[in-house]
Amino acid sequence: MPSTITTGTLVVELNTTLVLNTENFNTSNKLTITNIDHADKRIFSIPFASEVEIVNFSTGVGAGTFIGANVKYFQITNKDSANFVRIRVAKTTGQTFDIKLEAGKIFILGNNKESVSETEAAFVAFVNIDSISAQADTADVDIEYFIAST
Repeated sequence: MPSTITTGTLVVELNTTLVLNTENFNTSNKLTITNIDHADKRIFSIPFASEVEIVNFSTGVGAGTFIGANVKYFQITNKDSANFVRIRVAKTTGQTFDIKLEAGKIFILGNNKESVSETEAAFVAFVNIDSISAQADTADVDIEYFIAST
């Protein structure tokens, strides 16, 4: 059965404004990604007592799972006004990196690729991310994710 989904164009605009001592440090950047035909957006509460997997990447679809090679944009926003949340990007082989996503801040990935080294070894290759998890710091935190893929 042919799909009836019409692809769309994702436009991400990031504008910053700052004036220091009458000097402008404004920036404006625009990213356009064509042929998007899958998108997902979810808001949910992340507990502070345990780590929760929020998305998985694989070669097939499933509940909370996206085809990794097709991911073109992924954004997590901490919707809390006071508390941070730890975001963990992981491989099933144990390679991970964590970021501290403070209240109101946004974390963006343009694909599902990572490279991690515990020894500052020379870069070899990017590998596919298998999952992204979150854990709140001192109290439950609401986050929002948005993912777009082809």
